[in-house]
Amino acid sequence: MRNLLVITLVLLAMVNSAGAVEWESITPSASLDGWRVLSGEWQVEDGVVIGKAEKEENCWLLYEARAFADMEIELEFRTQTPTNGGIQLRSHWLPRMPLADGETLQTAPGQMYGYQINVETRKRLGTGIIMDENGRGYLAEPAMEAAKTLKQQDWNRMRIVARGTQIEVYLHDVLACKVEDEAFIKGYIALQLNPFQSEDDSTEIEYRNIKIKDYKREGAWHALFNGEDFEGWKKWGDEKWEVIDGIISGSSGPKKSEGYLATKEIFKDFRVRGSFNMLGDGNYGLFYHSSIKLREKDGYPLISGLQGEVEPGCPGSSGWVYESYKRGWLVKPDHSTMQSVALRPGKWNEIEICTRGNHVTTWINGIRVLDLEDEDQQLFEGSFALQLHSGGVEGINWKDLYILK
Repeated sequence: MRNLLVITLVLLAMVNSAGAVEWESITPSASLDGWRVLSGEWQVEDGVVIGKAEKEENCWLLYEARAFADMEIELEFRTQTPTNGGIQLRSHWLPRMPLADGETLQTAPGQMYGYQINVETRKRLGTGIIMDENGRGYLAEPAMEAAKTLKQQDWNRMRIVARGTQIEVYLHDVLACKVEDEAFIKGYIALQLNPFQSEDDSTEIEYRNIKIKDYKREGAWHALFNGEDFEGWKKWGDEKWEVIDGIISGSSGPKKSEGYLATKEIFKDFRVRGSFNMLGDGNYGLFYHSSIKLREKDGYPLISGLQGEVEPGCPGSSGWVYESYKRGWLVKPDHSTMQSVALRPGKWNEIEICTRGNHVTTWINGIRVLDLEDEDQQLFEGSFALQLHSGGVEGINWKDLYILK
């Protein structure tokens, strides 16, 4: 019995160890590999990241090696003189929206969007604030118990936990604040120095021991596409669908018309996500709660369903929801918003859709585009369908299609 107990404990330890996520250092080297200076002066000396900003200058250092969804971040910070800074997570550097008269996406100044955890050494309750940078402002403010742990002109430790909809901030392991929010579910990390209203001509901030646990996307996600063939899927129409190197490739067939690749399984409430790369002009989409039939006279596929729009425009309408042959746009796309420039033209992008009853939420590249209680919704279950719309001659590629029920 004792030997059996020992074996069981060893096996449990092996399972826990295999499933553990280890800390990974992302502290930049002196060459700043994997990081990009967006503004201000940034350098690394003996493992310490030093940011320097002139008065009223907002300075950013972006970790662009990869984006993160569910994660923990830990770092230390110090300011020799009181100033303001912060750590961005699930964030995006995009053109400032709306565009001013005469501006284009290329000439508009860049701006950071996403969650910021504030570093503010000019007042006791400034550090640890969770805010929506260039959006809704403060989301949560820190507790005094956590603020009391901070040390002036010395190194302080901060840990941020962002898993699912919950974000928690700890100062020296004391919970400062937390919030439930999902305006941003994936994005990049950045460091900030922003000495607004500073009395000094320039100020500095220091960061060190920056490390992360990357939990990817947590939850029991299941693949919709096996990466090899169209088992579980059905082609509708004469457009061309094939699997090339594990990727679904769709392009126009001889009619250059409209076609769909639809799941045979029916789904009701879920989160679904997929990565897409548009190869040129056209109009595409990820349908849900859909059903398809062929028109008798010519075999043209007619779809009834709700579509998460995918199109190459930027500013554009990707992420907004359209109901085919019925109500059209559930909410008219607004091309003056930050959401309208969430798409990365010519690159792989990700769309995610969550539906629970008549509540639908969509994201493009982790940025929430639509959050709607659809009072007139009539379709509550159906297939998923990838769309090639009339004019989609160049085609589209899809990969990493997953569902969370």
